[in-house]
Amino acid sequence: MANKDPSEEEEPSFRVTDRRRVGPEGVQEPTQAPESESEKTAESPPTEQERKEEEFVLLPVPDLVRILIAELQTRALVHMGLIPNPATHLVAKDLPQARLAIDCVAALIEQLSPLAAPPEREELQHMLANLRLSFVRQSGGSHGAA
Repeated sequence: MANKDPSEEEEPSFRVTDRRRVGPEGVQEPTQAPESESEKTAESPPTEQERKEEEFVLLPVPDLVRILIAELQTRALVHMGLIPNPATHLVAKDLPQARLAIDCVAALIEQLSPLAAPPEREELQHMLANLRLSFVRQSGGSHGAA
């Protein structure tokens, strides 16, 4: 490797800024007053997290109900032992929990149906019927229909 003249060193492609508030003697250096929240917002675009939080706050209630239905459907399938728990990757049955999830799905579908288009209503009813049928099969018919 050839020796380079120190005066010919390349400019680094990045810049390091020391933002510590302690000087070389270990004494805290005075800092500028913190910017107000409105000044920060005006100067920089919102972060990804701030955009997600804003989108969540503006989520219409029917869409939130759809999310809850999907989550409860997944929970019902997990508690019936039909799919592994996403957190533990284990398969276990808890039929009382499955029944509760299915009953909640039914109640949410009942509330959402007047606001949904006919194809969506049919899809929701079909999903609920499949959950109930799966519950009966997993319980061996001993718990009755959900």
